[in-house]
This record gives sequence, C-alpha cells and structure tokens, in this order.
Amino acid sequence: MGLASLNDDGGYSWNEIFTEKSANRSPWPIIGQASERRRSAMESIPVLKEWIETCQTSHPECSKEGGGLPTRVLDVSGQNVFLYVSRIEVEPYAALSHCWGKLPVIQTHRSTLKERSVEIPWTNLSKTFQNAVTTTRLLSLKYLWIDSLCIIQDDAEDWEKESGSMASIYECAQIVIAASDGSDNNPGFLHDRHSQIASKPIYEGIDAGGESYQIRIREGDDHRWYGNLLPPRSQIVRDSSQLSTRGWAFQERLLATRYVQFRSQELVWECKTSLWCECGTLSRPSQQRVPASKQALYKSLQSQDRQTIYSIWSRIVNNYACKVLTDGNDILPALSGLAKRFQAAGSGEYLAGLWREDLPLSLLWEARGPRPKPYRAPSWSWASIDTSIAGSSLITESTTDSKASAPTNILATIHDAFCESSVADPTGRVSAGRLTLSGKIVTIIAMARQVTSRYEPYESPFDWTAKLQHDFANQRSLIGFHADTIIPNLHLEALICVLIAETAGAPRALVLRKAKAGNPKGHLQGEVLYERVGLIDRIILGSSVRSSGWMGMFEHATIQTISII
Repeated sequence: MGLASLNDDGGYSWNEIFTEKSANRSPWPIIGQASERRRSAMESIPVLKEWIETCQTSHPECSKEGGGLPTRVLDVSGQNVFLYVSRIEVEPYAALSHCWGKLPVIQTHRSTLKERSVEIPWTNLSKTFQNAVTTTRLLSLKYLWIDSLCIIQDDAEDWEKESGSMASIYECAQIVIAASDGSDNNPGFLHDRHSQIASKPIYEGIDAGGESYQIRIREGDDHRWYGNLLPPRSQIVRDSSQLSTRGWAFQERLLATRYVQFRSQELVWECKTSLWCECGTLSRPSQQRVPASKQALYKSLQSQDRQTIYSIWSRIVNNYACKVLTDGNDILPALSGLAKRFQAAGSGEYLAGLWREDLPLSLLWEARGPRPKPYRAPSWSWASIDTSIAGSSLITESTTDSKASAPTNILATIHDAFCESSVADPTGRVSAGRLTLSGKIVTIIAMARQVTSRYEPYESPFDWTAKLQHDFANQRSLIGFHADTIIPNLHLEALICVLIAETAGAPRALVLRKAKAGNPKGHLQGEVLYERVGLIDRIILGSSVRSSGWMGMFEHATIQTISII
C-alpha cells in the first residue's frame, strides 16, 4: 500500500505500508507483504540482463534495431578505456543518459582527440562514467556511447552532425543507461541501498485467528508517474529524479528503444512494449494504466494520422518546455531527434518547433519568459521564449486539442512560412524565419499599469481605439492579454491584433508590434514586418464584457495580409 504525506516545503513523500514477507499477513487485504529489495544496484544487474533478454526474444516492436555504431564510441572491453572511431559496423552498444551539472565534465576536444583514442585514464572518469563502464562490461557489451566524450565538443561541425544523429544513436542502442538521481556526474549510480530501504513498525495487533502481526513503513517511490512520459498539461508534475528535469534527457528517454533508470531504490525498465520495476508494483493490474507512455507514443506515430501526431507533438512540447537546458541555444537541437522521428511518421514540414500543416492553430501557444539574445527562433515560435526558468510554463495547442474541447473555427489563412537553418540539419538551429498570413486585423493601444495577478510582471493590459470603444457602448474597455515577455516602453504604443480563430464565440488572436530588426529573406523595400508580443485567447479573456462579446471588436475589421518574423 502506498501513502503520500505532505512535507514542510510543500512537496510530498511517498511511503510504503506493508508486513514483512516472513511474517503473518495483515488482516486488511489492502496492506500486502513487502516486495523484495536488493541491497545494492550491483545486485540488480542480473535482473537487468534478464529484462534485456526477455525484450530481445519476446518483443517484436523492440527488435527492429538497425544501423551501425555511432561515429565514435568508448571501447570498454579491455582493462583500459579508449575512444574508438568506428567503421559504422553493426555491433551492440550501450548509451548513457546523465546530467552534466555545474561541475566540470571530462570532454573530448580537438586537442585531446588523439590521446583519448589511446587511453582515457580510469581516474579521469567521474563516478557516474565509471559506473556506466562497469555496467556495460557486466552486460557483456564492448562499446559505450557518452556524449561528452564521443562528440568533439569544440568542433561546431562535429557537434552539429553528431547531435543531429541523436535519434538513431539512442534508438539503436541495445540499452540506454539512465543515471536518474545524480544532479551531476560525481555521485555515480551503483549505490548501496541500505539507507534507503530501512523500515520501522507503526502498528502491532492480533488477527481474528489469534495470530500477531506487525505493520511497517518505509520510504518508497511514487509509481504513479513511472512511464507517464507525456502527461496532459493539467497533470504535468516533476518526477523525483534529477534527470527527469533535463531537456536533453527528455528526448533521450523518448527515443530509446530500451531504457533503464538506476533510481535510488530500484531499477525501472521502459521499452516500446513493457514497463517494469524491481519491486513488482508495475506488474499489478492497478498499475497497468499508463497514458501517453512510450508504447502509446510509438503506436500513435505508426498510425500515420496527422491529427493524432500533432496532438502528441503538442504534449511533447508542453512537457519539454518545463525542462532545463544548460545552454538555452540548444532548445531546438535538443528536440531535433524527436522532430526527425515525427517527420518519418508523416508530420510534414518542420518550422522551428511547429509543423507547417498544423498552422495556424499551433500559433496559439502561451508562454512567459525572456526572449533571449542571440536570436534562436522567429517570434511566432514558442522556441523564441526561454521557458526553462523557475515558474515558467508553456501551453501549446494543436488542431486535435481544439476540436476535442469545443468547435473551433479557423479564421486566418497561411500563405507562406519558412525558416532558414543556420546548420545543415533542418531540425536544428535556425537563423531566420518568416510567416505570411491573412486575417481580420484591428489596431490597439497598449496601456501599462500596475498589476497584481499571478501573471505579474508579464501581463500588460491595453485598451481599444475609439472606433472599437463604440462597439462597446462608447465605454473604454480594458482587456488583459498574455504577454510573451517584458517589453520596455510599451505604454501607448500602437499594436495590432490579428484574429486567428474563434472558439465558443470567443476570439483567439495574436498581438503584434512592428518589427525593428533585420532584413530577412524575401523582404521588400518599404514592407512593414511584425513580431509577436503576446496572445489573446478565450481561456484568459477577462473584463466586465462577456468574453464571447469580444468577437464584436472584429465585426468591422478588414482582412489584411501581413508578415511576421
């Protein structure tokens, strides 16, 4: 039996209540006997080997591995570890998923490539890397892939090429080893578990048959979130593991054919077919409902149905935006492997985190955070906002999501959309982007004021022009909008609002200002370009006028064609 208890810091702890396996059972069926706990992660390696063998022999969906070794791997077969430049031969290998953290990480640079190819001294490896080598050897595998050592970190061309190959690297690995609980590379993961599995008695009694029993409690892991990789936005929670908070690791987990988490108390297995844990909790019927798990993800991608695919992508982006990236410029590269898998499933043209055929509704994302420099995405892409800061979030919507809640009428027309890649990989970093659309447009005036809502300081109310005030009985009306970022000197600036869609009689529109930067591709002399500054959406409209009444402000608006960068 599991029990959640509130902590002083507002979080919660998960505890297991049970009777010892060697003792009498509890009179209450809900309180079962203790599951077996191995005393160390090393003792769990035979279990992992058994899981791999079962998966290889019994799971057709997981046996479609192909392709050769990555460009470079660590050869761990002998006493010394060294960097091996492959000939793309077909050999099984393991890959490590880990947190880089704030401490220095051993890396391969152009200046160290030659010496790494001879030997990497054991003492130079962090505890986590040493544990990964040991685990690979115990699994009888010869090769191990670790990003910091197998990619030349100061060679931009090599970094772009290898990071763009993440999809195949993690999917083709025989096993991805996840160091789940380390915030950096120092702690390792082959720990002794004695301290974590200690229990204490909380109740003793005598059952109806006169037999004594003892109920005990110990710290445990909340299994409800195991395997739930893409919860809906209303249920996004932080897994207790450090690795689950990282952006690159999120992609690695979704791409991996076989993925094992080395958690503090047990191993947890994920593949395209099954979800297992050492304690057996995930094998119980009550735990078999795992929404949006890896199994469901791959089945949906195989469906070739674009609306299903776009809905899943929206869930991926909502979850990904909660993750942390050490370098914010990696926001698109750290998702490029998944983008390639979606393209292979028929999602169409990729545009800096969005899909061409899912426009214009996918423009209706909501985020708050800084728009960092240097440039990393056009303003109409969610990737232009740094959402991986404390308290930030992202809400995206796809065509499917809209139809699932209420009928949505699309009222804007997309004429053209493109992004210029700054690298060879079209799913990686971009240097420019432009979107041209037609829709009803009204002019609005930004009105800065002191706000006290939970959206402070990103909320910036504004009022309509005199013409629109007439539509509301000549009353000045203020309406709040979702500002993407803090914009200095916005007070009294003329903005425009372009209507994208309406749902249940309420408008859904982008708020734009005249762009002040650059001459992007296709720019005509004298042409006015716009950049996004926020969003008006039915879920956040608030004023004395009913939200459905705001459609009236577009009643006499003219349809215009504009370009957004």
